[in-house]
Amino acid sequence: MSNVNQRLELDKILEKIAMKAAFSLGKERVLKSEPSFSSLIVTRDLNRLRDAMALSTSYGALSFGGIKDVHASLQRASKMAVLTVEELVHIGQFLQGTHRLRNQYEKLETKYPSLDDLFFSIQDVPKLMALIDRSFSESFEVLDGASSELREVRRKISHMRNQIDRQTAEFLSKHKDMLSENVVTIHHGRQTFLMKPGDKNKLDGNVLGSSASGQSVYFEPAFLSRLQNDYSRLLHEEQEEIEKICRIVSASVGSEAEQLHANLETSALLDALFAKALWGVENEGLVANLTKDSLYLKNARHPLIDKDDVVENSYRLKPPHRMILISGPNTGGKSVTLKTIGLFVLLTMSGCPVLCDEAEIMMVDQVFVDIGDQQSIEKSLSSFSAHLDTISHVTQNATEKSLILLDELGSQTDPLEGEALSMALLDYFRSLNAWVVATTHFSKLKKYGTQYEDILNASVEFNMETLKPTYRYKENVLGESNALHIAKELGIKDSILEKAHAYKKESTYEEDHLLEILNKRIKETEDLQLALEEKETALEETTQKQKADYDALLKSVQSEKEDWIQKQEAIFEEKLMSLQEKIQTLDKTSTPTQRHALKQEVEKMKPEVIVDDIKVGDQVRLKQSSQVGIVEKIEKNTAYVSVGSLSMNVKLKNLIRLGSKPKRKKQIRTHRVDRSASVSLELNVIGKRVAEALPLVDKYIDDCILRNLPACRIVHGVGSGQLRSAIHDLLRKHKMVKSFELAAVNEGGAGATRVVFKS
Repeated sequence: MSNVNQRLELDKILEKIAMKAAFSLGKERVLKSEPSFSSLIVTRDLNRLRDAMALSTSYGALSFGGIKDVHASLQRASKMAVLTVEELVHIGQFLQGTHRLRNQYEKLETKYPSLDDLFFSIQDVPKLMALIDRSFSESFEVLDGASSELREVRRKISHMRNQIDRQTAEFLSKHKDMLSENVVTIHHGRQTFLMKPGDKNKLDGNVLGSSASGQSVYFEPAFLSRLQNDYSRLLHEEQEEIEKICRIVSASVGSEAEQLHANLETSALLDALFAKALWGVENEGLVANLTKDSLYLKNARHPLIDKDDVVENSYRLKPPHRMILISGPNTGGKSVTLKTIGLFVLLTMSGCPVLCDEAEIMMVDQVFVDIGDQQSIEKSLSSFSAHLDTISHVTQNATEKSLILLDELGSQTDPLEGEALSMALLDYFRSLNAWVVATTHFSKLKKYGTQYEDILNASVEFNMETLKPTYRYKENVLGESNALHIAKELGIKDSILEKAHAYKKESTYEEDHLLEILNKRIKETEDLQLALEEKETALEETTQKQKADYDALLKSVQSEKEDWIQKQEAIFEEKLMSLQEKIQTLDKTSTPTQRHALKQEVEKMKPEVIVDDIKVGDQVRLKQSSQVGIVEKIEKNTAYVSVGSLSMNVKLKNLIRLGSKPKRKKQIRTHRVDRSASVSLELNVIGKRVAEALPLVDKYIDDCILRNLPACRIVHGVGSGQLRSAIHDLLRKHKMVKSFELAAVNEGGAGATRVVFKS
């Protein structure tokens, strides 16, 4: 297959796509992309690519930052090897990168179902990620937080370093008359002083050597020797602890190696996928629709031709046509046409975009290519023999689902024999019912193409004025070589050209007959196309009328629904105003019985306007509750509802729509009050006797419930605890109290109780 990829230049396209990948494994996956001939795999890959391109268009490129090839390190860790600090830091960066990658996808507002299995297969390893994060820095340092032992030994090292610095400074100050230079010198890794040779025995210490001049000796005082030995021991302890930390973290990596390997493979797959998607978006490409028996490329552009120079052409190959026979002059674009069709099939089978405005590509089982000079030195084959070697392979392996691409069929040998062999081969491929695209110069092959309904004749255009090809592909047109006309323009003698024309006239009748047949077919094709366009226009008009009727009906139903909802809202508002008037008439001495009766009246007047299509901004009521709020956001089957200053998550099935978000209305009645603001969030009964406090608490709870407060706080003080116990007994028996508990320390502690009401 690699030979086919090279001849159609798929490998060059993959190199361009690979440049869009974020890390090395993604690039490798792109470069190793191979066409699949399984419809299930190709369909899956194209669906993924389609979603990846849509995602990239809407949100831009995803970040693969931090993700790198840690395959070798993971393998070593799985075999109980101790990884270096650098390796562990890279694994930590990889963990952070895959975590960010999945989070990016999860936060997208639009869903892409075909990508879910890839992104959700990336599993976080939070314990390992946290362990590496607290153990190592991005600059490959082992952090003090890696272990308490490391922190302690580094504290000792710091202390020892300070001690050495202090005492060396004191020595320099005290004995400067004995020193050749008043500095500390490093000799064989140890701090020493440059002392005059005559003074070396005056102090307790060791001479570690002499200077090259002999004017100084390297003197290490006894105190400094002891300090430096202790310092070296601490450094050794530090290194041992670092090795221990690396061993522990490496073991943790090894235990998670299988999952990390899976995350790495998925990341590489996603990187390659989004590289293909990004290349497609940047080059205005698209994902082809996979078909069983048709190919259609509208305004196709070869990816290797500069976009400013490329000529767009449309190609189609669908029943009854299963073969395209392309004729025309050399360098006119026949081979480019053949390569474009073949390349776009391979790109699609490889899960890559194609550069055109519309694309339908049939599922094939193989692609066979015979293009260019295939002379083989190794096999001692001529160009013609090499072509026949390829053709032999095709005839032995092709099926009705194969795509066969043949460039300049039979042109490397005697024209008569070449024509005969070419027609016999085409007969064979037609008997297989295979898909074939072939180019030719032979006149008899042009005639051959007009004799069968399953062959589409085509050509590439040539400008006779400029003597240059236009690279325009034209269906149902036979191409001319234009050799005699070009020869005249280039100065070939008229006498030679006259003889050439005489020889050509021998086949004039045959050519005229050929053109007659072809023109007849062109007329039939044009008539069919016109009839099809008329049917499409009529269908479009019918569809538009039906859509208009549907829209009008829908608008009418929506209008009636809104009118009904508004009426229900008005009734509810009127009842609510009446109830608020009653609330205001109740003085502070009203009995619990009266308040309970009023509460029951509220329950009876709850609106039951149920509408299925709850939307953001709608006013809703919670079922089994009097709480009313506004829908702020909807995710799947859950709504985020704002009730007063609170926000809660509620299943859609547990909501009753009251209408759209209420508009601000001018207050007509001065006695109307805000239900949520007409009662305090806190009741203070400190200093009151139990008999005084309980009626106040009971009334306060009822007020909170009437005004749909979700919670409140009762301040009772600590005291003897009798008042608190009595209030708790009341709360425990109240049917609308969901729970209660002593307040937090900053909210009163044992001197206050927080109450939560049933929704």
